[in-house]
Amino acid sequence: MNKHPTEGRLFFDGSQDLRIIAYDVSRTVVHSDRLGLLPIDFYITFDDFLTVARCRLTWRYRDDFGVVIDRWLDLRQRIAGNQAG
Repeated sequence: MNKHPTEGRLFFDGSQDLRIIAYDVSRTVVHSDRLGLLPIDFYITFDDFLTVARCRLTWRYRDDFGVVIDRWLDLRQRIAGNQAG
């Protein structure tokens, strides 16, 4: 179980990416300062958009929230496939 803070970015359609900190990646507990409205479905990355997780909001209390990761998208693989074809 990883309980070390992990920095990342959260983004969704029509928004700028927001800085987040995941405090318990195994349980996917996330924090973002001054978080406004948050849609049910959004994306999170922890490696500068090389891999992206499609997420769903499960709970929220102020600036802390929990997510379920629906699936991981490997953007490096997609970029390589687009360049080859």
